[in-house]
Amino acid sequence: MVKRREPKASSLNLIKPEPTAEQVEAFASQAEGGATTIQAKAPELDQNAIRDYKAMRVPFNQHEYEQLEIGSRLAGRSKLNFIRYAMLKLAKEMQDEEV
Repeated sequence: MVKRREPKASSLNLIKPEPTAEQVEAFASQAEGGATTIQAKAPELDQNAIRDYKAMRVPFNQHEYEQLEIGSRLAGRSKLNFIRYAMLKLAKEMQDEEV
């Protein structure tokens, strides 16, 4: 037989405070897509942080892999570093074009 459990009555469960007018207004503003009173600041990302955030497996065909080998050898970089460098350089160029 299943024993039905009820939460223990405590002073926290008995008293439910009413939200203030400011709290109600802030909630309504957020629900409507408006600006919040407390703006969350975007965290500063360290570009030299250890690389343990995400990993990807990138399949190449033979031509692409040979181009990667040639490019990394000419640049004096590892293949992975060459890919990172090219990605960051292209992303920066594209961001500069938008501005």
